[in-house]
Amino acid sequence: MKHIINLFFVLTAILTFASCTKDSDPDTVNPLNSTAIRADSSIKTATLPQAILDYISTNYSDITVKKSEIEDNGNFEVKLNNGVELIFDADGAFLGVDDDGDNNFDDTHLNISELPENIMSFISTNYPNKSIDEAELENNGNYEIELENEVILIFDADGKFLGIGEDENDDEDDGDETNVEAASLPQIILDYLSANYPDKTIIEAELEEDGTYEITLSNGIEVTFDSNGTFLEAEDGNGDENENEDEND
Repeated sequence: MKHIINLFFVLTAILTFASCTKDSDPDTVNPLNSTAIRADSSIKTATLPQAILDYISTNYSDITVKKSEIEDNGNFEVKLNNGVELIFDADGAFLGVDDDGDNNFDDTHLNISELPENIMSFISTNYPNKSIDEAELENNGNYEIELENEVILIFDADGKFLGIGEDENDDEDDGDETNVEAASLPQIILDYLSANYPDKTIIEAELEEDGTYEITLSNGIEVTFDSNGTFLEAEDGNGDENENEDEND
């Protein structure tokens, strides 16, 4: 009887160890739970150099910004809501339009046909109903694939999946806001901005998840309104309160 009991405990220990080993086996872990830091970091549009804000205001006064990033080579990339991507150097000087052509700003745009087979296989297996919106070969050698639902997948140079793209400044790109064209803003907001910032252009407009509106002006001031269009606050890109709302410099 004693031998039978001892054998029972030995078998239990073996099964427990095997179970734990299986659970900790990296091959059994869902790869879609992993994350990887993107090569480019999202930043607040209001923190862009004034030279960039001025350029957008002058040349794209009727088009708002979708997102702003600082590239891993120090350049700034500003994507407009019409799909145009503007590239500026670290000082804010305009370099050109990243039009997927021959312009070389270190990130290489790729056609779907240029992606490695193992990357395409991974996407078709794990995201069978999602199309690829954009594919790039980054300056650091990684592939970054943006799907139609704005999920970004990161692969190394051999096409091995590294994780879902996570922004280093994830508080600046939380995905809980919707870009809004300036002309679509409530009239009460447009009237307030016209009265208090008559010489400033709307660079970016976002509808936050809680219903508030956040408007970035061409002087780097962020003006926030509630869901009814009532003014809440104004601050600069660093989060400092703009004490003089009527100042138009």
